[in-house]
Amino acid sequence: MGLNKFILVGLLLMICGLTPLFAENTFQLNEYQPRLVVADANVASDDSLNVNDLGFSQADVQSDLSQKDLDTREDMLKIHQILGLTTEGFLLTEFVVGLATAKNVANGSTDTSLVTDLGWATLAVYSATAAFEMFAPKPKNKKHSGNTAIHEALSWIHLPLMVLVPLTGDMINDRLGSHQPLGNLPVVHGVMATALVLTYSTSLLVITF
Repeated sequence: MGLNKFILVGLLLMICGLTPLFAENTFQLNEYQPRLVVADANVASDDSLNVNDLGFSQADVQSDLSQKDLDTREDMLKIHQILGLTTEGFLLTEFVVGLATAKNVANGSTDTSLVTDLGWATLAVYSATAAFEMFAPKPKNKKHSGNTAIHEALSWIHLPLMVLVPLTGDMINDRLGSHQPLGNLPVVHGVMATALVLTYSTSLLVITF
């Protein structure tokens, strides 16, 4: 494996670390839409709902982020979502090209350059996607639920696969180049690639719709 590939993998692991990849839902109220006025938990009013009536404590409706941080977070998460869709495009293209390449290799071909380049490009875009979520300002003690929690859980699967798939692909290239038997490596590579596409696509769908 080339030095540049080691650097790319190391960069991804440094960026992602133990922090899973997940997006946040952002909501904005149009000035012409009706607004819900939420009163302090300790203040009763005929014109507003007490937060306790909605099932929230006062801490739940407070944020420790400044307005500047909130704006920065919203902008970074928008970029995160755009890059996430871009990563999906790269990933699906790589998967289709990979199927065609696997068929050619089975017929005696040793040319895997296109799918290899697509694999490392996908990893690079994925790393950028993760970075914009990781470095976005975050409220303290924030808990995730619903689709966001599912999105976060799936990231623990597709994150390691995003590293392992190109690494096993590179191992296949090394064996092809040295005319060694591939054994079960293509099967393992294919299973992981399929799992990667399914888990990443699902995590994208649950947070988008």
